[in-house]
Amino acid sequence: MSVIALLPLLLASGAAAPDMKAWQACRQEPSPLVRLACYDAIGSDQAPTNEKGAARSPAWQAIWAQEQARTPQTPPFLLVQDEGQGSVTLTRPALRGATLAIGCVDSITHVRLRLDTPWVGERVQIELDGQPSRASQSWFVRDQGLLLEYGRGLPAIEELKRWLGSRELQVRADNGALLRIDLSGLKEALVPLRQQCRW
Repeated sequence: MSVIALLPLLLASGAAAPDMKAWQACRQEPSPLVRLACYDAIGSDQAPTNEKGAARSPAWQAIWAQEQARTPQTPPFLLVQDEGQGSVTLTRPALRGATLAIGCVDSITHVRLRLDTPWVGERVQIELDGQPSRASQSWFVRDQGLLLEYGRGLPAIEELKRWLGSRELQVRADNGALLRIDLSGLKEALVPLRQQCRW
């Protein structure tokens, strides 16, 4: 097949050429999870954007929409159950424009942090009550920095269990930006989610 025959396909596939240096950097990552996150980050850089230039994934939109139902009488952890889809989602606002979301969808537990402004850097540093957590390596920057996501399933369950005795989750970016999430009441709030995901 000639290059001229492929030209329409190449033009239709997008204007931006992939950053080969970024692909090579991903290939050099020894950890499979970090390597996957690296490739995901490259892919999300090429994702469609809204009129403001920032990606808004379905996960980001669902967390935002759930928080719009919050009233002054709503408990700190807002619970939404969708019995038709068999899902349970808890959300809690953080200080400085973020929302923690803990969910059970299709019997898989997930932990996400929806951000109003893009995350700076690729690293996510976690502290529980001021003590560094080894779980920092399992957080991934998604959706052009607007969504932080922890590993799903058993890793997310184990991390949530570590949070149960803590008062505050602190999430720090490479530039020093800090998000604080009050974890008080988490144990009680998790009961419906734990029942749904059977842990």
